[in-house]
Amino acid sequence: AVATHLARTGREDDAVRSLHRAVRLAPTSGLAWEMLAGLHTFAPGDADLTSLEQAAAAIKDPVQAAPFAYALAKAYDDLGDVDRAFTFYERGAAMMLGGRAPRMDSFFAQIEAVRSAFSSTRLVPGNATTRTERPILIIGCPRSGTTLLERMLATSPDIASGGELKMLRLACLGFSPPSPAAVDTFVASAGGETSAWQLVADTYVRKLTARFGRADNIVDKGLVNYLYVGALALALPQARIIHVRRNPLDVAWSCYRRRFHDGLAWSYNFESIAAFMRGYAEICMFWKNALPERILAIDFEHLVLDPDTETSRVFSFLGLERPENWRAFHERSDAVLTSSQLQVRKPLNPSGIGAWKRYERHLGPMVDALVKFGVLRRAEPRQ
Repeated sequence: AVATHLARTGREDDAVRSLHRAVRLAPTSGLAWEMLAGLHTFAPGDADLTSLEQAAAAIKDPVQAAPFAYALAKAYDDLGDVDRAFTFYERGAAMMLGGRAPRMDSFFAQIEAVRSAFSSTRLVPGNATTRTERPILIIGCPRSGTTLLERMLATSPDIASGGELKMLRLACLGFSPPSPAAVDTFVASAGGETSAWQLVADTYVRKLTARFGRADNIVDKGLVNYLYVGALALALPQARIIHVRRNPLDVAWSCYRRRFHDGLAWSYNFESIAAFMRGYAEICMFWKNALPERILAIDFEHLVLDPDTETSRVFSFLGLERPENWRAFHERSDAVLTSSQLQVRKPLNPSGIGAWKRYERHLGPMVDALVKFGVLRRAEPRQ
């Protein structure tokens, strides 16, 4: 817990020292080794790698062995041994799945239910409230760059970073997950459309205010917010929504090589990753078509390679002045609670663009899955 806090607040050297003590006291702690591997850069002849390999060899239970597999994959990746690293990424993913192939039928059914619940007849100004609070919703697939954008925005004194909040989903519990029947029942019980969305606004604003002292310009990038964009648009018509996109090959590979701690079972299988990305793209396109003036789409690659232009677009969309120190986002000392905590502690750099290419010879099945689900066209140039 101490090392986790130190890492989240940017004190990486202190976190590494704490983790070295932890693995000396408990060498079979997979979580400690996995975190240490994430913070440490392995070099040839590294004593830590020898100790990690010895500790991993002693673990027989697949559940306990999974974090060791990801730690070893990171170590071999640092050493440039991508073949051996991929073997351990693959092994770790299989351990996380435990022989179960993720079923995505229910996910696609949920996406269709949300689209049906928020049809063009519901998403009209006459159904919305007249509330004036202006939170900022960021949506985007995991590993698409949403945390980077949030950190950039938070350099503004007018903006507060909320991180992956659950408040919008909690405000929508009366019809969660959204479906036509659930939303219709909620609206009827509230006495009509505007009254229903007023209830959502009351709850969401109350929760934001209780935590941040206000609701305006609070960045909310909750993982499931993509399901509730329509509800937010009706509840708080002045809220701003930003959709972050990234090259699908980089997103898919970045998800696969990450051991998430919040039950994202789809991320351990190339087919289910591609299925999730297809469904996510479909619902985001639906929201963009339904609410064209409310949603700004930006590309991770443009944000990294042409940050002056992209940040100018974003702050203009938000109606705020871009701060002079926006490039110093990596120097902020407040906690980062997402899996991107290490990347956003560094200045802007293009290292994450095309990162999948190092493993290209192993990723034929990933490319095939992305093509199969229409996320990628075989003829597209791969950036």
